[in-house]
Amino acid sequence: MSRFLPGKRLGLLLIIMAALLTVAYAFRLEAIAWHLWGTQQVKHDTLGLKNYTVEHEAIEIPGVGSDLSDLSYNHETHTLFTVSNQQPLIVELSLTGEVLRTIHVKGIKDMEGIAHIGGNRFALLNEAKHSLVIADIHAGVDELDVSGSPSLTLAMYAHDNKGFEGIVWDKERQRLLVAKERSPKRVIAIHGFVDALPGQPVNIHIEKLQETASCGLRDLSAVTYDASTGHVLLLSDDSRMVAEYDAEGKMLDTLALWRGFQDLSRSVPQAEGLAIGPDKRIYVISEPNLFYVFKPGSAGRKSTI
Repeated sequence: MSRFLPGKRLGLLLIIMAALLTVAYAFRLEAIAWHLWGTQQVKHDTLGLKNYTVEHEAIEIPGVGSDLSDLSYNHETHTLFTVSNQQPLIVELSLTGEVLRTIHVKGIKDMEGIAHIGGNRFALLNEAKHSLVIADIHAGVDELDVSGSPSLTLAMYAHDNKGFEGIVWDKERQRLLVAKERSPKRVIAIHGFVDALPGQPVNIHIEKLQETASCGLRDLSAVTYDASTGHVLLLSDDSRMVAEYDAEGKMLDTLALWRGFQDLSRSVPQAEGLAIGPDKRIYVISEPNLFYVFKPGSAGRKSTI
């Protein structure tokens, strides 16, 4: 009976391992493992993401290009806001995905995020310049010039083209949370920028949160915040997953964006935006401009891919 030499055995083992890793990466097997088993022993109060089911699936949003990114829930108007960086546009949506208005924006070229702060105030995320812009978006307007608006450059990441992909306002702690896509993945909190007064000294504090998704997520596409639990939700396009984290950075629960999970008939192709409403419905937007709503429920998850 023939035997492999030690060197040939090692080479064959390396080939098999490489093939297994390639398959695991292609089918997101590590993310599926996290969804099925990675949070089973967590005892915290959570949103129960695994029990969510899709309520509106792949609703097409017409007439606004094909690259909508980020979502923000306006708790005063009960509408959603998203951005398109190609035109550039701010788009206001109903909670079922109908376009309510489009706002053409001047003075910014690469919008990747939007966060409603309160009243007419919003924060815009400019990925190309690694900066934040404060803008007033009044009811009924269809044009906006932010050329002279207050802005903040996050210079510590200006050399990195794996930039910021999502932003949300944490009203309770009076801070902006900004998600960095990768290299490294992280969420930073910015204090003092939103409430800075023109002509007055500015005291801005920036900190890295522990919700860095160091495990379970391949990248960060968006961030949102649930005030009732104090938990941060992170969206990963590469992992096709929404993950919930507590204040210590512990992953608590996950919502899968693959076919067969959460009653999805097809996988969400390229998730780019995430928001949560007061009734705990979760809203997701995906390229090419597809809109999803997930509602809380008690239905068991499916396990087919």
